[in-house]
Amino acid sequence: MKKFIFLFLTVFNILISFSQQKNGVSFFDTNANLTFKLNENFEFGNTNDEPFFVPSEILIRFGIGYEYKKKIAISFNTGFDYHFDYFIGTIPTYFTFQYNLWTKEEDAFYVLFNTGRLWRLAERFSDGDYRAFGVGWRFESDSKLKPTLKIIYHKKKIKNFENGSYDNISLGIGFTIFN
Repeated sequence: MKKFIFLFLTVFNILISFSQQKNGVSFFDTNANLTFKLNENFEFGNTNDEPFFVPSEILIRFGIGYEYKKKIAISFNTGFDYHFDYFIGTIPTYFTFQYNLWTKEEDAFYVLFNTGRLWRLAERFSDGDYRAFGVGWRFESDSKLKPTLKIIYHKKKIKNFENGSYDNISLGIGFTIFN
């Protein structure tokens, strides 16, 4: 993985330094995602003040990348995930491939695919693989700071975990800062 990251960054820098025409822009991305699950104590028709959904995980992510011709974006990301049910903290490191399906000015509706590694902070589980895909919307604003909204399906392969993986869907909000 280290060799791949080094090769990716080297090729990326060479392409940018030799390009005559600026076809893309670099960006910094930050997101906070919250994952929900169905509340086991919720009962339809009962007024026990139990919510239907309860939070099960928080994901905080940071990334740096490059968007080419307002169509394709590639970024390297890291962050911190905390799983409330299992009291587990993990550190994901992954690459994101984003394809803008629709753009108008600075608005963009896109699909994304993440692939990378999941590093554990708890001794009782091993490191794992991380994959995700989802959709997002980047909103127009009058500054370099663009708000984003995402819905992402996460698949975390962890050996010695209940079913060998931890799957969930998260709702995320964040900001993308373009240079």
